[in-house]
Amino acid sequence: MLGESLEGMSPWRVKKVKSIGVAYVLWFFLGVLGIHRFYLNRVGTGVLWLLTGGLLGIGWLVDLFLIPGMVRQANLEEAVMRIGTAPPPAAMPGLRVIYCTHCGAPMQVPVGGTGRQFACPSCRTVLAAPA
Repeated sequence: MLGESLEGMSPWRVKKVKSIGVAYVLWFFLGVLGIHRFYLNRVGTGVLWLLTGGLLGIGWLVDLFLIPGMVRQANLEEAVMRIGTAPPPAAMPGLRVIYCTHCGAPMQVPVGGTGRQFACPSCRTVLAAPA
C-alpha cells in the first residue's frame, strides 16, 4: 500500500499512520525516555516519562501492554482529523454509502444506481456510482 494513491478508496480505509512494530521498537530502546509516547502523540505523558525515567521503569513496563491500544487510538484520531467527522451511520434501506473521489465525503446513492451520475453534496463533483 506504500506509495499507492488513495484516490477512489473509502476514507475510512486509510492506511495506518502509526505502526505497532515501530512503537514497540521505540518502547524497547527508548521507552524509559518516553519516545514511544511522543511517537503516538501523547506529548504530556511523554514529557512525564522523560523526566521520571518512565515512572522509574514501572510505567515503561506497563506500556508493554498498553501500546496496541495507544496505536489504535492514535490512528483513529488521525483518521477523524483527516476526515473531519466520525464515520457515517449505515445507509438507509435501499441506499448504499459511496465516497467522493475528490474530497472523500460520504454520500448515499440508490442500490441500483450503478453507473448513474451523482453530485457530491460537499464539493459538487459529479461522479458515477461504482459497482
